[in-house]
Amino acid sequence: MRQLGKGHSVVFFAPGEVDRRIRGLIPDGIAPGTRVRVLDVIRWAIHETCEDISHYLPYWAHQGLDHHKRFAAYEEYRSSGGLEVLRSAWQQPESQTLEEMYWISAGTKKARSHDMYRIPLLSERIELLGATKLVDVRMTEEQEREVNHEVDPAHVVERPPQVQPAEHMIHADIRDFVETGKLPESPTYISPLLVPINMARALDQTIEWSPTPLASADFTTVTDDSDGVALTDFLRPVNWILSSGSGKDSIVIVISPYEANELLPIIRKTNKVRLHIYAPRVTFSMRSFSDLTFHSIPNSLAEPWSAPAHVRTELNLFAGQLFFDNKAEYERVCVLLGLSRAHPGAEKVELDGFVLPAYRTGKSSPFAKSRIPILKKLIELRQKGKGYHRTHLGQILSGKPLSEEALLDLPA
Repeated sequence: MRQLGKGHSVVFFAPGEVDRRIRGLIPDGIAPGTRVRVLDVIRWAIHETCEDISHYLPYWAHQGLDHHKRFAAYEEYRSSGGLEVLRSAWQQPESQTLEEMYWISAGTKKARSHDMYRIPLLSERIELLGATKLVDVRMTEEQEREVNHEVDPAHVVERPPQVQPAEHMIHADIRDFVETGKLPESPTYISPLLVPINMARALDQTIEWSPTPLASADFTTVTDDSDGVALTDFLRPVNWILSSGSGKDSIVIVISPYEANELLPIIRKTNKVRLHIYAPRVTFSMRSFSDLTFHSIPNSLAEPWSAPAHVRTELNLFAGQLFFDNKAEYERVCVLLGLSRAHPGAEKVELDGFVLPAYRTGKSSPFAKSRIPILKKLIELRQKGKGYHRTHLGQILSGKPLSEEALLDLPA
């Protein structure tokens, strides 16, 4: 504040509420839009200080009364040497009833007020500050409550121990398929994609859900000790897919990124198969890649092609897609898994929403036992500790059908 007015200036910033209070304290008022002067700001600051002093005056008076009582007890102790005098004036009971702590009667307020005015120094300062009455400070005491704090445990994901990765290899079965567009007889290194979740054999025995998607050995074999059958933490994501044929004769094989890179020149040259880019839809706003038409190599074949409906459903389940593209896909999943949504009026429904074959009323599922537990394990591995229970798939795996609001958001 040095040399204020001589090369320096002060600018006051205040919200609208403070500005209105400043203008309201001006004796003759001030027209809207007129600038507030420094004098007006100083007047408001002094007024707020006085208001603050008036507000806290009862607390200060109460502290003065306690100090006077304890000091008087100390003086009496010095003359008499009796500890009982100090004990009665200084000690306060640890436990009190609610009435003793918070009940304010007229007699109590009057007695405390008289005690304060009997002390000369205290009464002089109270009158000097212009206080006409004193409220009991216990009226504004904070109530103490015992609260049981709930401990929110931190979610720590335990990662699997380090293992030796498997060596990549282009097997003859996959190379023959890329060169001819046909599966070799009794392939050794091509197996059903859904083997790890125990769904492939039952689906291949049906007409509606067959043929199921396949997977190469290089895709399923991630570590040296991997057998491609059990679900492990080292589960390869589904991103590259080979296809040939059309309609029910379509052949879909999921391959590894290494195979996609190594086989790309052959795919471009032979023009017998299509290489598709795929990713599961894990957010509601994400684009769907289920039909495998987003990008394929080669991008122009003799006829347009899209993945059959049952292939999309099975691919999405294994890849960990969390949101349905439309109502039809939602209904297909419910039919495939034998859920109560596909069997209205079923007399008996399991806790996870699965309906046993004897109680089904709609299209039959190929499964006699619930596949919900194994799918939960699969999705948890895909999500790597992230929550998914509020998603479409998370709800039906929890035994809850989609809400009406969620169904309205799905295209027909």
